[in-house]
Amino acid sequence: MVADKRLIVLTNDLPYPPNHGHKVDQYHRWRAFAAQDWRLRLICWRSPNDPPVSPEDERVLRDTFEAIDVLPIPHSPRALAARIARLGRYPSHVASRIPDAATRKRLTGEAMAFAPAAVVIDNIYGCVLGEALARACGVPAILRGHNIEHRYLAQQAAATTSLRSKLAWTIARFGLERYEDALVRRVAWTFDISADDVAFWRGRGIERISWVPTVFPDAGAVTILPPAEKRWDIAYIGNLRLPNNLRGIGWFIDAVLPHLRAARPGLSIVFAGANPSAAALAIFARAPNIELIPNAPSADGILANGRVLINPILSGSGVNVKSIDMLRYDAPIVTTTIGAQGFGPEVDGQFQVHDDAAGFANAIVSALADPHAPAGRAEVRRLFGDVGVANQIALIARIAGVPVD
Repeated sequence: MVADKRLIVLTNDLPYPPNHGHKVDQYHRWRAFAAQDWRLRLICWRSPNDPPVSPEDERVLRDTFEAIDVLPIPHSPRALAARIARLGRYPSHVASRIPDAATRKRLTGEAMAFAPAAVVIDNIYGCVLGEALARACGVPAILRGHNIEHRYLAQQAAATTSLRSKLAWTIARFGLERYEDALVRRVAWTFDISADDVAFWRGRGIERISWVPTVFPDAGAVTILPPAEKRWDIAYIGNLRLPNNLRGIGWFIDAVLPHLRAARPGLSIVFAGANPSAAALAIFARAPNIELIPNAPSADGILANGRVLINPILSGSGVNVKSIDMLRYDAPIVTTTIGAQGFGPEVDGQFQVHDDAAGFANAIVSALADPHAPAGRAEVRRLFGDVGVANQIALIARIAGVPVD
């Protein structure tokens, strides 16, 4: 029997608003699938620490998903005890997303009635439920990899300066490498955000894996301004809570900015991002001349108005989605080795890469002298636009046994 164009999608949290890398990746991908007449059901999780799901957020997502289940991650003493009891078998973040028996029964019944062609587990942490639904429906389980998670969590633990945060990241790593390795071997296919991560897993003997970058189905809808009309000389937008991002921002402010101020006094600089933490605010207090825009309503409003776009990230795995977003604009991009990692050869030459403060600053100064994108930017934009969308739909359709036009 030929499968219909139906997918159940599990994500770590609600993929809207798209103000973090993984949310950007999820929101745009599934919107592209829905535009191609795929029927989608969403299951995601919400921590009590997350902002409440607004009716407007759900309304926007209803254009993509015909059903949305937001499952709570309980933070009660009883829930903590259950999570600890499971640590011998499941890493902490996986254990926290195992629903109770009644919820599993309901979701299984709804999944079987929906009759999906496949179940897509977006990031590894919802895999217990995702694999169970795939087994019940007799369909493939497909994994979306955003990072090599056991490496990523180790880097976050190393980057944070808070003892409490370091402990939390460390606990989350218990049993993670073993579990992640087994999961990637078990699923029908993994489509990974990073070409480097694909090479890592293939080095471990895993062949059912492909590089599938973040896509923007409306890649041509960004604002393109001539340099003279842009508002800032230097622009950045990204998560202002994650330790690795804050470490990079602190490096830019403390090590790079003095070189810039000496070479080009009076530069206009903006940093934007959602819900900056107290640690982020303390970093920006050291550079009062940087304009900070918390909760910018649009990434386009920031990136379209930067003559030079920067990503001073010092640690991380996978691909920095903010680097992909920057490629959509006609501006030079200055980043580090980490910010440029995970891309295929098609992107060669699009980033100016420097890991030392003086080199990073000098690259910005040189780019400001000629603030235009390098040759090939339009072709790269298509890789993350219509070409990328078509490739992703074809890949999942093949694995799920769905014919596509």
